[in-house]
Amino acid sequence: MKRISFILGALALIAFSCTKPLSSLNVDPKSSKVALGTALFTQAEKNFSDANSTTSISVAPFRVISQEWTENSYIYEAIYDFAVYDCPDGWWNAMYINVIHNTELAKQAFPVNFPGTPGALRNDLDISDLLEVYAFGELVATFGDIPYTQAQNTKMPFPKYDDAKTVYADLMMRIDTCIAGLNAGENAMGSADLIYGGNVAQWIKFAASLKLRMAMLLADVDPTTATTKVNEAITTGVFQSNSDNALFSYDPASPTNSNPIWQSIFYSGRHDFVPANLLVSTMVGWNDPRVPYYFTQYNSGYSGGNPGQGNGYGLFSDFGTALYTASLPADLLDYTEIQFYLAEAVERGFIPGTAATYYNNAITASIQFWGDNNPADVSAYLAQPSVNYTTAAGTWKQKIGYQAWIADYNRNWESWTLIRRLGYPDIDAVSPPVGEVSNFPLRLYYPINEVSSNPINWAAATKLIPGGRDVVSAKLFWMP
Repeated sequence: MKRISFILGALALIAFSCTKPLSSLNVDPKSSKVALGTALFTQAEKNFSDANSTTSISVAPFRVISQEWTENSYIYEAIYDFAVYDCPDGWWNAMYINVIHNTELAKQAFPVNFPGTPGALRNDLDISDLLEVYAFGELVATFGDIPYTQAQNTKMPFPKYDDAKTVYADLMMRIDTCIAGLNAGENAMGSADLIYGGNVAQWIKFAASLKLRMAMLLADVDPTTATTKVNEAITTGVFQSNSDNALFSYDPASPTNSNPIWQSIFYSGRHDFVPANLLVSTMVGWNDPRVPYYFTQYNSGYSGGNPGQGNGYGLFSDFGTALYTASLPADLLDYTEIQFYLAEAVERGFIPGTAATYYNNAITASIQFWGDNNPADVSAYLAQPSVNYTTAAGTWKQKIGYQAWIADYNRNWESWTLIRRLGYPDIDAVSPPVGEVSNFPLRLYYPINEVSSNPINWAAATKLIPGGRDVVSAKLFWMP
């Protein structure tokens, strides 16, 4: 893992002085373009993993919004006040500058004096593009219309915003191109890839699984496209077990390259967060075997903080041992998530099968992922009337939504998006934050920096938002 430190040192050659996704690059002309390409890819991979793992409320407060966690002293994000620490700017910059800019530069660098075969080069380019597509997908599903066609054009310092639905369709096409281009019989970037170690067969599964994920986002508004893409993804081959999970490896020997959660809740010495009461009480009420993996006991039981209340440290359960582990990998896409999508796809009539089977597979995989490999624990949990797919309360959206939310404990952006997609848990009804400034947010408003530095294009994009206002309550293109 110490290669991360080496790569980050190499990237000191790169100047990121701009606060927009349109930075210029200063590259030593005598340096190896291939080495620089792999270093840029590793940096993009790490930055994407950091953004999706971070506890920083100025970048990704999504686990707080979804009440997986909540805040102790600084309660702004818990009540949906995003202006104080400006997370829309933080998330925007994390994706555009730290991920997309680096993947673009990597794709430019790889073809220069490439020492391998054309097939190996194509693999490196397609793997880099898959990571870029993932980042763009999260951006467009967060904000709506975004800079896309002009986003990395340095001749366009004030990029226009592209139609979100059009961007999304293009991203899906790019995944198809990558799937067609990836060749498991050729080499890839090897140790520069800290997710799959250059295993192209795994990246093909990743591409198919990402395609399935993105297709399901369209399920309510474009079921025809969603059905087609879901079945194509299954044909290509999605994740088949936890061994396929896209996990980014962190370096426990280096504090700055350790998992960002460990940095936040242990290395920093701060205690800004606490498990949220809704999650704790739900899991305890259902005798969930993951409870001791997710939380510590407090006063011989388990309890969580109330969003917006200002809870204080040491008065509730703490996070479990796994989150206090410096080497805890970032979970970017996993088998559990895919199985829940397939259960949903059956309920929507997209694919044949039994929703309960996929639902049970997903829950089983999640329990095992967190360390409980006792089949009796899984069986007992699934047999409970409150959990069993046949007897659990509510519609299929409620059944799948609650269980996927529990499984998304450390998934950050995905935990928020799950609730936006399925509507469960219905936070507004079952756990509205104390002093909330809005209902549960459906999007982030555009960055303040865009308002000031790209006002014409921001204003044009804002006019196209339902209601013509840049607010968190506006529905996005994928919402019915």
